Amino acid sequence: MAAVTSFAESRGMWAEVAEWMRSRPATVLALVLALHLLIWIAVPLVVADNLRLDLVEDLALGKEWQLGYWKHPPLPWWFADAFYRLIPDVRVVYMLGPLSMVVCMWAVWRLGCMVVSRECALIAVLALEGTHYYNFSSVMYAHDQCQSPFWALTGWFVYRAITGQRALDWSLSGVVLAGAFWSKYAAFVLAGTVFFVLVLDPEARKAWRTAGPYLMGLSFAVVIAPQAWWLVTTGFQPFSYVEQRAPAGSHWYEHIVLPLRWTANQLGGIAPTLGLIAILVLPAVLRSGPSGYGGFPRRYVTALALGPFLLTTGVSLLTGRQPVAMWGYPFWSFAPLAILMWLEPRLESTQRRLPGFAMAFAGVFALFPLAYGINVFGVSLVSDHPHSEQFQGQLLADTVTQAFRERTQGPLVYVGGDEFFSNNVAVYSADRPHVIVDGDLKKSPWVDPKELAKRGAVIFLDLSMTEERRNDLLRSFPGAELQQALFLPRKTVVPRTPIKIDWAIVPPQL
Repeated sequence: MAAVTSFAESRGMWAEVAEWMRSRPATVLALVLALHLLIWIAVPLVVADNLRLDLVEDLALGKEWQLGYWKHPPLPWWFADAFYRLIPDVRVVYMLGPLSMVVCMWAVWRLGCMVVSRECALIAVLALEGTHYYNFSSVMYAHDQCQSPFWALTGWFVYRAITGQRALDWSLSGVVLAGAFWSKYAAFVLAGTVFFVLVLDPEARKAWRTAGPYLMGLSFAVVIAPQAWWLVTTGFQPFSYVEQRAPAGSHWYEHIVLPLRWTANQLGGIAPTLGLIAILVLPAVLRSGPSGYGGFPRRYVTALALGPFLLTTGVSLLTGRQPVAMWGYPFWSFAPLAILMWLEPRLESTQRRLPGFAMAFAGVFALFPLAYGINVFGVSLVSDHPHSEQFQGQLLADTVTQAFRERTQGPLVYVGGDEFFSNNVAVYSADRPHVIVDGDLKKSPWVDPKELAKRGAVIFLDLSMTEERRNDLLRSFPGAELQQALFLPRKTVVPRTPIKIDWAIVPPQL
């Protein structure tokens, strides 16, 4: 009897939550986004002893303030350094990923309120909490996370521009689209989608009779110009990195298999979001009835939801390359909204099913932070595989900085070789040395060879390197002195294999 009473009370509570969602959607959204921001900043602060690989890279390279880097455009690294200068604590970068996703979801809400009811727009945003890109992976602030808010803002501003024909909206559309390119070059598929909408959609095509698209192009060109100049003058250096990340298959059938694998990865990533939406729409899918959200708004949102994915998959089919799963990071912001625009008018049972959606959302909202904490704390219980959160970057930085100072009687100004070790020392060392990426001066134009020879360096050798590669790296730094290997303990729940670190000191050439 008590169980029945408890169940009834629970149903009543969730019914009240559902009523609050219906009556005050903006308030609910503000509360959810505030909690999202606070939780996803707090969780890594509590459970992670060391910054993840992408985060140490942010701080190690952002301080160089380059127009571009050998593998990516610079904006996320600029943001990281700017925040660090405002709040000089390396953990400040934990703010950036969650903040980016909050802005992204807010932009989806703003567009949603223009094309569907506010209640429906709220559901579309809340459903995004089921996709790990918007929470679990946001801790790894890098180029994928940085481009997501620009991506969503582009979708919102372009719709405002097409439907309102205001010069300011067209200009802002160009600015935020350029911001997506400054974040990551995957924005090509977003630009392609917007272009196809403007060319192929009969309603959007009318905009070409106005100054709007040309204002958008002009503002885009002005903002992107420095980045374009850098790409041309450096021979499009980052494109080589993309080829390495997505190598071409060696057999004809991989033109089919690799795109299918990429598609499966994307479906797996958004599966919980689809599950949340299914709670509301699945029983109604087989019902007939016209959609109330037709016309240009639905065509536009559907293009945003599927266009970038279809363009990427098409390129994969043609080239036989498998896109990296994380390239789909910003693709799905508008997917729940598109689904609801196709199916929402058929939801006669929405009033009855919204409490179930609210309960499932709360479970998902709590599950991902819990899963993150368990992953960081518990991974060492079942695996000896090292993880960056277990690493002791501060201990490594203190050890090699002290050894270098004792050997050379000067500060540690340069560190290079193995990427992860170098970046950790660059971030955690009191000397804040500059990184020689992979020990390669071509990838590190901020390093003056004469100053390097004058100051010396610490070089880390990657254990996965071949003996030939290790010798080549040492020969590129004349006078390098191999040091006794370091065995760095890991911060794990149970003792695990220490990290072996081979390194060398390059003394100054006086």
